Amino acid sequence: MEYNEIFSDPDAFRKVRAWYAGREGIASALLRRQIEVLYGAFAACQGDSKTISRIEELEAEANALYGNHRALVGGREVGENEIREILRTSRDDELRREAWEASKTVGREAAPLVRELARLRNRLAREQGYENHYVRALELQEIDPGELEGIMSRLEEETEAPFRELKRRLDAGLRKRFGVERVMPWHHADPFFQGCREDLAALAGEAPDVDGFFRDRDLVELARRTYDALGLEIRDVLSRSDLTERPGKLQHAFCARIGREYPYDVRVLANVRPNAYWMETLLHELGHAVYDKHINPALPYFLRGYAHLATTEAVALMMGSLAEDPAWLSSVAGVPEAGERGVREHLRERERADRLAFIRWALVMYRFERELYADPDREDLNGLWWDLVGRLQLLERPPGRDEPDWAAKIHIAVSPVYYHNYVLGYLIAAQLRDHLERYVTRGPFYESRSAGLYLLESLFGPGARENWRDTVERATGAPLGTGRFVGSLRRGAESGSA
Repeated sequence: MEYNEIFSDPDAFRKVRAWYAGREGIASALLRRQIEVLYGAFAACQGDSKTISRIEELEAEANALYGNHRALVGGREVGENEIREILRTSRDDELRREAWEASKTVGREAAPLVRELARLRNRLAREQGYENHYVRALELQEIDPGELEGIMSRLEEETEAPFRELKRRLDAGLRKRFGVERVMPWHHADPFFQGCREDLAALAGEAPDVDGFFRDRDLVELARRTYDALGLEIRDVLSRSDLTERPGKLQHAFCARIGREYPYDVRVLANVRPNAYWMETLLHELGHAVYDKHINPALPYFLRGYAHLATTEAVALMMGSLAEDPAWLSSVAGVPEAGERGVREHLRERERADRLAFIRWALVMYRFERELYADPDREDLNGLWWDLVGRLQLLERPPGRDEPDWAAKIHIAVSPVYYHNYVLGYLIAAQLRDHLERYVTRGPFYESRSAGLYLLESLFGPGARENWRDTVERATGAPLGTGRFVGSLRRGAESGSA
């Protein structure tokens, strides 16, 4: 609230807005970029102070709700890790359904908060002349709504056929595995079907035990070894981090940087267990961390941040994907069987199929949030959610279900209008890794300090001195596009190895 009070000063904003309006006449690129960043910071905090304070209070309340909520399965309180384990391993159809339904119970409690937050965010946006918060949020992220819609529509069209084929194969296998005629949402291993790695593993017969690669392994040590190979130090980050699961702790994972003074205080919170999911998550969050901690401290204060949400997500996604990269498993994690041809093919198909499933899930989030902010009071949000899930993810709505399942996803409450940045991150990550391995390392990027040095010089160090589009083009050698990413999905769909 104190932070917002500084940037909500209307007199200061008028001055900044005048600078922003005349920024094209400023010769210094660094000064011009500072004005753009400063304008965004002020614009995000304009509006009625009581409304802004109420939003902060409700977001804190929502964070506490999602962090402390524990569902009941079999009369016993369980956390997200336990629900994931049931959906990953259990053959008991009733238990799976109970666990899946339990994973959504937080939505019933959170829905009124989400609606109220949407109303208040819209009120602030309309005070500034925007149609709603969704449009305002995109502008403040320096994203053109029409350009984003073009990207998302292309992805929807280009992934339609391969995803339909993937879902057909999954459904055939799941029907056989569970002895059912209709595949329901709880037959998938992920509560939101935002990935399908475990589904593929269950259908592949003699599929490798990917979790077994990490059982009895020190995941922190593997992460340290990975970043050491790139010449990127993370020991200081790990020493300040909270990585151990315990009762009452927030069940999600995130990276945070405290302040903008050097040396930067960067920390990760996670709930690590020795499995593939947490190996990927730890590598992902540390990808955010190395970006945050290596921003050039000589930059002006307002430019000591990442270029964009999507650029830091790109690095995190690229690093997280190593957890199931056959070559990384062999050379860094010391898993010799990952080099066998059948294992390699399975892991690559698993990764490609998982990305395909994620894109369809992200499209649900993108389209639902647009409608939520168009009218937070519409009575059919539950139905809208399942209409999108049915059309984009091809999931069947359980008969008679009328629950606010949309509110079970924490991002909708406390990280609004964010999910498209994961999609943009995937597109950037595909271009970035291709550029690194084609022109910088001539081989796996994670084995070379040259890759770490390139990331330091081209992406981390420059911070926010340029707009994100220029940063992406300079760091990857090409403007942002969908081609590289979609091409990898098509190859995965055609291979059929799972």
